[in-house]
Amino acid sequence: MAEGIFKKLVDRKIFVQSAGVFDTLEIDGFTVKVCDEINVKLKTHRVRSLREMEREGGFAGSFDLVIALTKESLKEVHKYSTFSSVMIESWIVKEPLQVENDVKQTLNSYRNTRDIIFKKINKRFQEYF
Repeated sequence: MAEGIFKKLVDRKIFVQSAGVFDTLEIDGFTVKVCDEINVKLKTHRVRSLREMEREGGFAGSFDLVIALTKESLKEVHKYSTFSSVMIESWIVKEPLQVENDVKQTLNSYRNTRDIIFKKINKRFQEYF
């Protein structure tokens, strides 16, 4: 979600690459839906882990800045960037809730998470807009 929002806001002014703690083949459908609402297209986006990114030649320490959105990802980033000078920022954002049998409440939770990430990106990188 964060990569798509970021790319929408800064376009190609900054190189952005996203990676998570776990590999999954598809992005969550609720994430796709709420990002689609703000014209951020994630339907073809594939989630990768830091480990997979590193296997593909994208060493976490080669970036200028890594932003961790969860405690787990913060721990992983520190592990993968031990011997580098990469700046690491922690933007811990609570995962959206999937409320059983209540799609409306689930979507509202995802929208809230999306909007928090949007505001954080906007504030941190406003000089690029």
